[in-house]
Amino acid sequence: MEALPNNWADVQPDTVYLSTNGLLVSFASEQIKLGLKYDQKGKHLKAIEKGQVPPRGNVGLVTSQESGYDLKSKVLGKGDDFRFHAKFIDGVLHFPGLVTEH
Repeated sequence: MEALPNNWADVQPDTVYLSTNGLLVSFASEQIKLGLKYDQKGKHLKAIEKGQVPPRGNVGLVTSQESGYDLKSKVLGKGDDFRFHAKFIDGVLHFPGLVTEH
């Protein structure tokens, strides 16, 4: 199992990665395009790597309010107005390419 890259250019579509917290994650090609566009510094990848955190004042994964989605990435500072949403499919947290503002 491959470790989660820290750069969107190194992420391959539909490859399952293992984060350091033991979470299995995968990304659709649309999500990788959005990552390259909105997250040049890889902050969202670091948040995904960190895993679930309390919703206030933390970088990581928090509960998504979008119907059909389980978690969303949350970052602080520059670039913090976007969230990447994901859903669990067969135990893998999959990011299909939904981005929202907050």
